[in-house]
Amino acid sequence: MPIGETTITLVGNLTADPELRHTSDGTPWISFNVASNSRNWDKTRAEWGEGKTLFLRCTAWRWLAQNAQATLTKGTRVVVTGALRQFEYTSPDGVTRTGFGLDVEDIAVSLRYATATIHRTKDAASGSSGQGDRTASGAKDDPWAVASSASDEPPF
Repeated sequence: MPIGETTITLVGNLTADPELRHTSDGTPWISFNVASNSRNWDKTRAEWGEGKTLFLRCTAWRWLAQNAQATLTKGTRVVVTGALRQFEYTSPDGVTRTGFGLDVEDIAVSLRYATATIHRTKDAASGSSGQGDRTASGAKDDPWAVASSASDEPPF
């Protein structure tokens, strides 16, 4: 991310199944809403209560979009990190309004109330995910690089 970006981390639940789309040049992207609820202690009732819900529109691109669409479903609790964006739009009644969204840098499933099984994608393992070239000489030094005929056990 560029210097000076307003980076935030949001924890919440997806409000609908994400839908993968493509730009006119074929670049995959996805957008989804995350609902983040706060919980507050109510002293008068001596119990936890629901606070206000924040709904934030999130947008992810390329391989992250593809992985998110293949993994996430409505109700999934996620941890999303990205750059906060402000935008203007015209409402149906003709009023110019301001909204906020999140350009997603990374997204993960929350393990607070669930378990997950990790499946490394072929593109990410080959280094085409933008993480640099991890083939040939770099793969020998990196135990997490391109999988060989080794077992699924970690190298330590």
